[in-house]
Amino acid sequence: MWKKRYSKSEVDFREDIPNYSDEQLKEVLKLRDHYQPEAAQLAIQEALKRGIIHSEQDLFSEEYRCEEIPFSLFPKIKRDRNRIKIRRSIARSLVICSVLPVVFGLIEMKTGNRWEGAGILLFGLLWLFCSSQLIKVFHVLFVRSLMAGTIHGALYIFYRLISSQTYIFMDFFLVLVLAGLIFYGLVFMLKNARE
Repeated sequence: MWKKRYSKSEVDFREDIPNYSDEQLKEVLKLRDHYQPEAAQLAIQEALKRGIIHSEQDLFSEEYRCEEIPFSLFPKIKRDRNRIKIRRSIARSLVICSVLPVVFGLIEMKTGNRWEGAGILLFGLLWLFCSSQLIKVFHVLFVRSLMAGTIHGALYIFYRLISSQTYIFMDFFLVLVLAGLIFYGLVFMLKNARE
């Protein structure tokens, strides 16, 4: 009576796997333990239908033995579509990060620090521009600009924290963690650049 609703990812693999080449299907069979069970089963059925394997017993042969995926700090994403989705997701997070310097710059300008506030506001707007461009298309210049911005932004915040004469460990730690996460996302994009 009730129709089962499938998530977008389930619909994606139901549409994608039947369109895979024989080589792509063999790769899925070798990595089947790392796929959703439904996707792995669909790949097995498709391989049986095409005659790539003759029975599920063939999966125990050396050719289709499940491969271990080695650990990597920056894993390589093979599929272009997935790489683009991840790049856009990271870039959207960076767009959200641009709100902080924009708002802080406006507050600084309003409290009388016009030049410093204008500099922070300009920094935030440049950050917003570079990260929004990464949503559209990958370009190394935008990533490197954001890396430089991360370093300069962290140094500026450290300068402000030190000049305020209040040395709270958690403030410094939080800046390091946030800058580290942003830097990791940017390096991840660089490592997976293939467009």
